[in-house]
Amino acid sequence: MIFEILTAVYAALVLAYAFWNIKRGSFVVGLGKFVVCAVVAFLALVGVLYFRGNDLWPTALALMKIGAAGVLFAGIPPMIAATIGLFRFGDEYGSNIFYVRNHITGIVDTVSSLVMMVAGLLILRIDLAAVGFFFFMFIPFTGGALANSYYYVNQRRSER
Repeated sequence: MIFEILTAVYAALVLAYAFWNIKRGSFVVGLGKFVVCAVVAFLALVGVLYFRGNDLWPTALALMKIGAAGVLFAGIPPMIAATIGLFRFGDEYGSNIFYVRNHITGIVDTVSSLVMMVAGLLILRIDLAAVGFFFFMFIPFTGGALANSYYYVNQRRSER
């Protein structure tokens, strides 16, 4: 029971941090500093747990799974926000604003697929990394297809 509560608290903290970054518009803690701090915290936790009598490999693997879950949880809010932003806002800023939103959504989805690949490799799950690679390869094609369909629909509307 305590592990489920701790998992829910961990997920809530990671999602709150990701939403805070989105609201602010930039990283609260710089990405370079965050990665260094995460690696140092990982090594410190592995060292503490190893010297308390735990085996090294299962301890490191468990902490890598926790880190991968945090990475995946942090990648969800930007992906959802970009998808909602693509279809929510109208064309009040001009007819070509869709292309800007499509470009932003493509970038966010591509980065999210890279995050999925890294998390899959981090927890030694090749299937998750393969799905991330599949998304990484085909997201540009879907963005191009959306842009082409929007262009041709607007061209037909202007001909009428």
